[in-house]
Amino acid sequence: MIVERSARRQQRASIARVFAIPAVLLLASIAGLVLGLTGNGLPDALSWALLSVPILAGVFAFAKRR
Repeated sequence: MIVERSARRQQRASIARVFAIPAVLLLASIAGLVLGLTGNGLPDALSWALLSVPILAGVFAFAKRR
């Protein structure tokens, strides 16, 4: 019984670890889209910055893979 609980905790931890980066990229994209649609000036600049995060993450992952 104790072994099963430990295995479940490890499985939850690994699932959280797997989905952490995609969740951050999702939140950055949503925040960037909302800021881009609702603001002018500084919110537009923040929008560009937030929307570039997923692109930069992809470029970094591709460069690290090579």
